[in-house]
Amino acid sequence: MSRVLVTGGGGFIGRHVVEQLIDLGHEVTVMLAPTESPLGARRLGAKRVRGDVRDLPSLDAAFENQDAVIHMAAIYSLWMKDWQPLYDVNVQGTANVIAACRRAGIRRLVYTSSIAALGVKEGMTPSDEETEFNQHGRAAPYILSKYYAERKVRAAQRAGDPIVTVYPSMPFGPGDHRPTPTGLLLLRSLGGAYFAAGPGGFNAVDVRDVARGHALALERGVDGGRYLLSGHYLSMSRFYKLVHAAGGVRRPVMDVPFWVLRVMGKVGDRVARFTEPLVDTSAVLYTSQLLTYDCSRAERELGYTRRPIEETLADAIGWFREHGYPEPGIRLWDLGSRTKMRAAARRELGDG
Repeated sequence: MSRVLVTGGGGFIGRHVVEQLIDLGHEVTVMLAPTESPLGARRLGAKRVRGDVRDLPSLDAAFENQDAVIHMAAIYSLWMKDWQPLYDVNVQGTANVIAACRRAGIRRLVYTSSIAALGVKEGMTPSDEETEFNQHGRAAPYILSKYYAERKVRAAQRAGDPIVTVYPSMPFGPGDHRPTPTGLLLLRSLGGAYFAAGPGGFNAVDVRDVARGHALALERGVDGGRYLLSGHYLSMSRFYKLVHAAGGVRRPVMDVPFWVLRVMGKVGDRVARFTEPLVDTSAVLYTSQLLTYDCSRAERELGYTRRPIEETLADAIGWFREHGYPEPGIRLWDLGSRTKMRAAARRELGDG
């Protein structure tokens, strides 16, 4: 058994990671942000400590007497009125965690990166851990923040810091309480807000498989190692059809050329000046690629496995419905769905 602190342990992936670690016999402490509800960590039976990745003294206090740190704390958002907090947390926060681990003598840091920090190869050739980032000009701020943070982590690895990096693809599954952008994609696809399938596709993975991958990286990864925790490639058309089948709904799916999506993205860019759009240009440009990834290194070296994506989507939809999350479409009465979404999230997070 080892003492493991998890930053971001109250998040979607984080809760599943904490559960995995506790099941494996680790003594787990969740570092909660100053205003974050302790309910999720308390339910899992983990210890709790307050800390902020932007505040070095709080990290020093949180990391004291820990053997390992899993750094997951990040802002995962595709739209914000002000992007500065995203860079403060995702980039500078990661640098602060690395520095605090050095001071505390942490024996292993597992850093949760993202496929967003890697490049994309042409066609259906899968990217791997060595594919260098090539998304400048099409990347949203979130993607850039993960890339910039990745550069800091790689520099620390080259300097000899005991860091293992994992790269989850787009996670789906039960427990997406906020919900994340992937959860919103699922709910909006169920309700019919998303129906236009362009030429691209993405990689979807079960959050429970990602959580197990973190535990495996902690126990079996090598210092300096980098491991893709990806799942299954889905074209946008197939994703919509699988979601509709899993949710027992009938929705139209329209195959459209790339230029139609570009027009929709430009409309979204204008909406984004005031509120979160359904889609914008950066989302269109990124997801119109064939986002395929090779996780064979994690399978070979860690024992990583992936469950069928149909099971994942069914479990995610069941969880959302059990907890009262709306499935917004594009009808006039769906305009209030964001209020209902926030209310469902507050109930699940214990924030009111």
